[in-house]
Formats: sequence, C-alpha cells, structure tokens
Amino acid sequence: MSHRRAIWTALVIGLCAAIGWQAWLAGQQAAPAKVKGAADAKRFEFEVTHSFDAKYPGDTRGHIGRAGGFNERQLRVALGDAVYRGEEKIGVVTTLTWNRGQGSLEVEFDPVDKARICVGDRVWVTMEENSAANKQ
Repeated sequence: MSHRRAIWTALVIGLCAAIGWQAWLAGQQAAPAKVKGAADAKRFEFEVTHSFDAKYPGDTRGHIGRAGGFNERQLRVALGDAVYRGEEKIGVVTTLTWNRGQGSLEVEFDPVDKARICVGDRVWVTMEENSAANKQ
C-alpha cells in the first residue's frame, strides 16, 4: 500500500510542479504586439505596396495596400469609402480582398485630384459605418 501511495504522491507533486512551471512561463512572456494599423480603433491603416498606371486598356492608374493581423477585429470598409493620408483625402476604394486565413485585407483605390501617392505611404480608411468622411 505504501508503494502505491508513494507513486500517487510523486504524480501529484509532479503535476503541481508542471502546472506551476507553465503558469510561471506564461507570466514571463512579453505583452502581445499591437495589431499593425491599429493606432485608432475607428481607422484601418495600411501601407501602399503597389502602384500601377493601368491594368487593362481604358483603365486608370491606381494603388494597392494591405495590412494584417485582423483575425480578432471586425472590419467595416466598403467600396467607395474615402482613403486618407493624414487628414487629406487622396483616393476612393475600388476593390477589397479579405484573406481570412491570414487575417489581412488588401485595398485597391483610385487617386483623386491628381494626388501624388508613393509606395510606402501610410494611408487609412475610416471604419465608422455612417461617418461624414465616407459621405464626402
């Protein structure tokens, strides 16, 4: 009987040690990184990654940007939404592609008023459904 008790005691002590070790390790991990482009919860910020003159005859120039890390975030972006750099309106959304597997959104937009847009520019779209910015 004492042999079984010794085994059970060793198992319980080992289990408690393993749980304690895991709890200690979890407390030592760095805080999760902020979602890229999540500076403001009402904005979807992204970086311009592509610029093109025309994809097919009759097309106009346009730009594409993307950002990821949106598995936990509800996106509210639609065709026709305004695209901003700072507070200046520089474009209008024409295509949206959401990759659920990677949690990323790709945005294609056409420039307005001959705005100069460069690859690497940080731009944003508001995610407020009925905002005045999207009605412009």
